This record gives sequence, C-alpha cells and structure tokens, in this order.
Amino acid sequence: MAGHVLAVKDVFDTSDQPTSYGSPIYRDHRPAADAAVVAMLRSAGAVCLGKAVTAELACYHPGPTTNPHRATHTPGGSSMGSAAAVAAGMATIALGTQTGGSVIRPASFCGVYGFKPTFGTVTVAGMKPVAPSLDTVGWFATSAADVADVLGVVTGRAAPSVNVRPPTIALARTAQWEQADDDSRGAVMEAARRATAAGARVIDVQLPLLVDGLADRHPKLMAYEAARSLAWEYETHRDELSPDLQEMLSTGWAVPVDEIDAIRADAVAARAHAAEAFGDADVILTLGVAGEAPATLATTGDPRFARLWTLLGTPAVSVPGLSGSTGMPVGVQLVGRVGDDVRLLEVAGWLGARLTSSAGSGVTAERS
Repeated sequence: MAGHVLAVKDVFDTSDQPTSYGSPIYRDHRPAADAAVVAMLRSAGAVCLGKAVTAELACYHPGPTTNPHRATHTPGGSSMGSAAAVAAGMATIALGTQTGGSVIRPASFCGVYGFKPTFGTVTVAGMKPVAPSLDTVGWFATSAADVADVLGVVTGRAAPSVNVRPPTIALARTAQWEQADDDSRGAVMEAARRATAAGARVIDVQLPLLVDGLADRHPKLMAYEAARSLAWEYETHRDELSPDLQEMLSTGWAVPVDEIDAIRADAVAARAHAAEAFGDADVILTLGVAGEAPATLATTGDPRFARLWTLLGTPAVSVPGLSGSTGMPVGVQLVGRVGDDVRLLEVAGWLGARLTSSAGSGVTAERS
C-alpha cells in the first residue's frame, strides 16, 4: 500500500478527521479511533487524503459531488465521493460501502473499478451501519491489481495470478434486463463479444426464478433494517433528516416482521441455487447499471441492477472501459461465487484489459 493515496467514505470513523456520515446531525463529530479497514490500510502504508462525500447516512439522498466526466451528471451513490475521487485522480484507492448498489453504480458511472467482496469477509468495525445483513465494505481503484492489493491487506487473501487463462463467462440476462437502456445492454453484449474474440468461452445462463425474484424484495429488507439501525436519528433528530430518508425509515417501521423473515429465509435458500447458475463458468457477466449516469444531481441513479448480488452475498466488481451513446462511462458487472473473490478479480483484470484495448478507453458499446 506504500505510495497509495486513500480517500475514505465519510461513513467510516477516522481518529484524525471529522466523520459526519453525510448528515448535519453529526457535524463536527470526532471519533476516538479509526475504523478497522482504515487502520489496516494506513498500517500497510496508504496515506489518507481525507474523507469522501457520502449520500446521507449511506442511503439515497445525494451529497454535494458531481461526476468528473460531466459535472451536470450524478456520480452515483451512496459512495459518490469515493468513486469521483478515484476517477478524478485525487486518490488511487477509495473506501466505500454497498447495501444495495452503492459501489457498483458509482464505479460504473465514473468509469473506475468498484469491488464488493463476499459478504462478511471484511470487518465493518467502525463503520456506520444501515442494514447489517446487507452492509458490505467495498472500494474503488483504476486497476484490478490495485483492487486486489486492498483485498490482500484487509483479508489476507493471496494476490491474483498475473498469468490469467481465458475464462469461461456466464452471460446472465436477469429479470431487470429490459429495465436497462440500450447503452447498458449494449455494453454487456460488447464485453461478451470482446471476451469471445480474446479466447474466452461465453455461455448464456438462466437464473433460477427464486434467485432472480429476490431483487425486487431487497428494498423492503433494507428499509426495515435501516429503520432500526437509524432509530436514534429518526426518533430524536427527525427534522434534520431529508424527506427522502424520513420516508424510507417510516416505510421500514411499517414492514411486518413476518415479511422480513420470509425474505431472509428465501435469501438463504437462494444462495444455494445461485451457485447452480455458474455451471462450470468462472464468473457471471451481467448488467451493473441502467445506462450512463443520469443528467441530474438530485438523485444517485437506479440501484436495482446490483441488489440481487448484494442480497446473495456474492462478490461483484464493476469493470470499466466502455461508454454509452453520449460518451459517458458505462461499466459492466462481473459476479463471482461466494468466497471466490480472487478468481473474480483475475477475470476482472483480464476483461478490463480487453475493454480498454484496441480502440482505447471509452469505446462506445455496440447495441444489443
């Protein structure tokens, strides 16, 4: 990590810098200690540049950050400042979190790598929780190798191989396929085409119905858990919360616990079925976002394309290199088996090199 400049999403505690969690409730808040992942990266030699803007309490209401590629467009969220800092060259690595799509989406919009490891493999100590059964520490970098370096520091996992064989890739058109636009679907198909041309075997797969149907149930579970994680803020500082967050937490309090139990039970059952979707493939290739970053700073974009994989606890990475019809970045999402984070990053580096080769970075994706 020596030589790396680190930006830290402002939901991680830092002992030497304020931590406001993106909320006026915590203005000038000074934690006594670093979050565990911050401490580990600093100990490994990374220099903490500062705190990166987060959406309010790592939920949906955007913080004051723009997309480095076009200032009128959202950088995504909730890890908006982290992705933007790496894309703008302010930091070489940046910590974020994902509870729905808060790493994959901003990475896709900003044109950098964004990685969500297998759920539970990276400690969340010192991180502001939203939904404990979903919250996952993630991070951003401009190369898969740098992403892997962070993984090694915070988990002790071995570095990926530099001599990567052409992978077998399962192309999954999820239930959300038709909800994305031509830019995003085209990016996935272009990634599959380039992978095939470079020697990979690309096969079409169908996800089990139980697995794919979970994506639409994710928001209820997130709202239910967020209402309880943020109970103090909601009960004692409600007027300082955005209307968006107040509505989300109010919704969460109203969800029947029996419904939450059913979602959790189905998620556990679906994890076993999810492994079947890979067959003999190394990774799944699928949508990461709806398309290019929306031309607004009022929202952070649609997280639905990452929700399923967050709920299933699988590792996932947004791979940059393609762009949409107006020239803005559009990432594609690779998903690995639970625990197979290193192989996922090997394939991400292999594919990323193919997406940025020949015509160069920012190649307009072919239409599906």
